[in-house]
Amino acid sequence: MPEKKSGPMRRKVHVNLPEEVHQRLRVKAALLDMSMQAFVADVVGKAVADVVLPRIKGSKHRDE
Repeated sequence: MPEKKSGPMRRKVHVNLPEEVHQRLRVKAALLDMSMQAFVADVVGKAVADVVLPRIKGSKHRDE
């Protein structure tokens, strides 16, 4: 049985980017010594930080 990882649940998102944007993303992440995944997660996280999620009755979501 696989081990459960601690921390917040993670979800995957697939994004199609124009070739030039992908190349610039790869270079920017490398300049910051980050993976593209970490860079994109950081940028998106900051972009949606001000969005308030509604509380849904019975939801397993916890404030962190």
